[in-house]
Amino acid sequence: MPKKSSKTVVKKVAKKVVAEVKENPIKELEVQKTENPKTTTKNSQLIEMIKVAEEGVSLKQICENLKWQPHTARSAISRLNKNQNLGIINDKIAGGNRVYKLPKKD
Repeated sequence: MPKKSSKTVVKKVAKKVVAEVKENPIKELEVQKTENPKTTTKNSQLIEMIKVAEEGVSLKQICENLKWQPHTARSAISRLNKNQNLGIINDKIAGGNRVYKLPKKD
């Protein structure tokens, strides 16, 4: 059985990409920022949904709009309460569904 070589193999394609980045690294970063700006996250969409709905947003509505599983939505709401101190309240309505809303301001 032949011994394995301890030499690292570097492909020419990788060298070419590294050479291009070394030539103009600032220009590469600017292009990446302008080509794919991601301004809205699902967490920001969740916050907006809860803020806009005065009667509250059901778990089913959150899951449909954000394409999340119910356990993911509940986890995100819990993290928002813990990290951003939004004070999101969950109430049970007549149908047995949970509704998430912000506390009323006096």
